[in-house]
Amino acid sequence: MTVNSPGKRGGKRRFFQTVLLLLDGGVLALFVIGYLGRYGTPRFTWWAELIATALPFLSLGLLGATVLVGCARRWKLLAVHGVLVLLAAARFVSFERPAPPGPDDLTLLTFNTSSGTRATYFPEGWSITALMRAEAPDLAAFQETYVEYHPTGQAVRPELRLLGLIDSLGYQTIGPRSLQEAIYTPQPVLARVELIEQTPMVLERDVEGKAISRVVRTHFRWQGREAVHYNLHLNGFGSKKPWKDERRDFFSPEFWWTYLRQYRDAYVRRARESEKIRALLDQEHLPLIVSGDFNSTPHNSAFYRLVDGLQDAFKVAGRGWGATYHVRLPVARIDHVLVSPEWQIVSARVSETPYSDHRPLVVRLRWRE
Repeated sequence: MTVNSPGKRGGKRRFFQTVLLLLDGGVLALFVIGYLGRYGTPRFTWWAELIATALPFLSLGLLGATVLVGCARRWKLLAVHGVLVLLAAARFVSFERPAPPGPDDLTLLTFNTSSGTRATYFPEGWSITALMRAEAPDLAAFQETYVEYHPTGQAVRPELRLLGLIDSLGYQTIGPRSLQEAIYTPQPVLARVELIEQTPMVLERDVEGKAISRVVRTHFRWQGREAVHYNLHLNGFGSKKPWKDERRDFFSPEFWWTYLRQYRDAYVRRARESEKIRALLDQEHLPLIVSGDFNSTPHNSAFYRLVDGLQDAFKVAGRGWGATYHVRLPVARIDHVLVSPEWQIVSARVSETPYSDHRPLVVRLRWRE
């Protein structure tokens, strides 16, 4: 019969403690980088923003590591964990209480309807019509769905998938008051409230002068008060994905650098867009609603710039996980609704539809007394 000596048992204990400390150090380092990611400058700290995208999962890892450190009785290290857990709670938990639901709340839906080659098929139009009939939003902000405005400002030519909303459900959309020629926007806002004016604005153009980034400003009236809504679609990472690349070579530094450069450029463009939108928001004097596909989580710098002075509807009154992308495996909350202090948030939840890679976000609001 072999008995382990005290020296051997002590050696094993030290080995496991060393492994624990190394793993714990990795979790703490990634959490801190991800937590601070949104405060950096994307041109230089874009890599930290990639880590910041995974902050919800890193926070769960932090909680698990905190339990293990407590079991190991590393009290000083446990104190460090406690501070980081409090910081995580401050990021994810709101101390603003949502309002109780009422019959006269304003319902807003934001939805990126992207669906690739199926964009003009009737089944999707029926699905959007069914979604709108079920949710009955007063304001519906779409991304990647086109509407053409004619010089009269009233005549529109929507995509087929929106036609049923206008013809059957009573939604309306209007263009700018004065147009020299027909224009189109991939970010239309349809409404069953009184619309005063809608203005598509170009944020960025390519070298040929083609608009590549827009925002739609909607001036509307609800319950006798005027307000402004901005419909956003910030720059994405592009259609090329490493896991879909036919020439993928996961062991090639050049292969990965191509995509890292692509992601860096996306963060930089998104930062420029958010700064321009922030300048527009700062000029407004009416109550604000900002919604759309930010292509940014709450832990990224573009969102951080835009949320300044506004309330994150899902953080205040959200139900469930809140992730809107990807529809098959929702892991990231990149579709948002932000509102100014004049609004009281009643509820926020993610709805479902099978015809887009995003899930719609539905928020109910009312005027703050």
